Order: sequence, then structure tokens, then C-alpha cells
Amino acid sequence: MADDRLERAIGLVQSGNMEAARELLELILKQDRHSVAVWHWYAQTWPKDTDKIRVLEVCLRYNPENQLAQEALRDLKFIQSKQNSAEAKIPVPRASKRGTSPLPWLVWVSMGLLVVAAIFVWVIVKNSTPKDPQQYKHVQPVEYYLYVPKAYSADQEWPLFVGIHGAGGSGLDCWNLWQSSADKEGFILLCPSLPGNSSGFYQDVGESTVWSAIGEVKKEYRVRSRMFFTGFSAGAYFIQGFTYHYPQSVKGLSILSAGLYLNPNMFAELIPMLVVIGDSDNATAVQTSQMFVRDLRQFGFDVDYKLMPGVGHAITKDGVNLTIDLFRKTIGK
Repeated sequence: MADDRLERAIGLVQSGNMEAARELLELILKQDRHSVAVWHWYAQTWPKDTDKIRVLEVCLRYNPENQLAQEALRDLKFIQSKQNSAEAKIPVPRASKRGTSPLPWLVWVSMGLLVVAAIFVWVIVKNSTPKDPQQYKHVQPVEYYLYVPKAYSADQEWPLFVGIHGAGGSGLDCWNLWQSSADKEGFILLCPSLPGNSSGFYQDVGESTVWSAIGEVKKEYRVRSRMFFTGFSAGAYFIQGFTYHYPQSVKGLSILSAGLYLNPNMFAELIPMLVVIGDSDNATAVQTSQMFVRDLRQFGFDVDYKLMPGVGHAITKDGVNLTIDLFRKTIGK
């Protein structure tokens, strides 16, 4: 079936086997030119902006009314124009051009305004934070922010709360959002900075970064083996992939304003989840979130879904509170 082939193709993309994924997706597209999801993953198999633009343009020939594809193409062309402008002002040696890495495949650059806005739309909860978060910043072996509650004691294992930022952000975004809850709720907060840009980041590189940071935490502190994860936008999609690859390491999942969602049958365990999105966010993302939650519930997942009225692509105080409620639930508090 086409669905089974698409799942296999997604797996190939996530494992980095782009050529095999491309061939399989081309077979699907020969039978169905109207599947935006297939076009999306097909675009990820091409390394250059020009190729991605070409794929999106063909997608729109068969799906001319698809708003997500329209915004994606517009945003990708904007990014390319900015890059071309920068190159025109500052000559780049040819050797450097040959070494330019491809755009990340994980988060569809065609999320358009969603991923670009992710840099700016963090709604910071008005709670106190340390005056200088930089003192909690670590840069080796990877960059991450770490906060350990004042009440920490090695007499017991502590919950590890991992926050993943959106595309173009850093661990500091999550620090600002969650640090004020760490002492009150009794968790160690870990906020790694995933390498990437406003288009997103590679799943495998991101997972390696997260595990490196976790390894450093475990060297000094006693933490539980299963962790609580929350992510915003690109980070919300990333934590789904992380859970798919490491189901035994995840205790709960807070998915905030994701643009994309995994097939629920890819989750090996019935992990408690929260899905939050604004009703003024991208219409396709809202619709997809509803289908995702519906299918999760059919598979027996304990999932809470909140569609926030009047909210766009952002995290609100209500979203923060709901995430903390889920965390409490996972630790039996």
C-alpha cells in the first residue's frame, strides 16, 4: 500500500538514505500526484534549495490551492534570495561553496512562516529567573543550559525535564521558559542547543547532541532513566522522532505548536502526551494535530489535546501550565 511505502520512505529519510527514499517516493508520486505529504518528504531528499523549490513548484501544479505548499515555496525563495544577496556582498571562495551543507531534512523548510516566526514568538512566562543564565551555560562537549534545584540531593533519583527549542533558537529559549518551575516542581532542567538554522535541524545530529548533554548530566547527578520531554515547533516534531527511536527513555511528551506529526503507530509505548496548538496557527497544522490526536486515542494513548482560541504559532502561559500538569502526572504528583 502507498501508506506503507510512505512510512518506509520516511524511515529511509530519517536514516539518511536519501537516494533510496527518493526512488521510493517517486514511485508513489507516479500513482498519486496530489499527496502533499509525499511531496513534502520527496523535497527533503534533495540537498539544494533550487531542487527543493523545483519540487514545491511541481507540487503546486497538482495542488494549486494548498496554502502550506504556497507558504513553503514563498519562504524558501525568500531564504534563497537572502543567501544570494549575502553572497553577492561578500564573495565566498569556491572551496567554501563546495563545502556548504544541505538544508536540514527534519523540519520541512516549507513550514514557511511557522519556522521563521518560531525565532520570535516565544511567550516568556513572567516569573523570576537567575540574573545571569550564562553562568548555567555549558559548551562542552555540546552547548546546553542546565539548572539543578537548590533542594537537590544525591539520596534519590531526580526527574530530568528536557526542553527542545524551535528552529533558529537555542537552549536559552527553553531556559527562559521552564527554569522558574524547576525548584517548585522538583526537576533538573536540561536545555540543549540543537545545531541548525531557521529551517530546522537534522534528527540524528539533534539526538546525538541531546544524548551528549544527558551523558554530562548523569556524570554529576542522579537522574531517572526515563525523561520528560517538551518541544516547541521544530522541537515538537523532533521529540516525536526521539521518542520513536528511544521509547524506553521517555516518560512523557508535551508537543507544543508542531507543524508535523508522526504516524501514531510508530510509537512503541503508550506514553502520556499533551498536544497544544493555537486555532490561529497554520490551518493545515491544526487539522493535522486533530487527526494525530484522534489516531493516538484510537491506539489507546492517554493524550490531552488543547486548541487555544485566538492563539497563533506561540507558547502561552496556559501551554506552560498544561505542560507542568502533564509532568506532575508522569511522576505521580
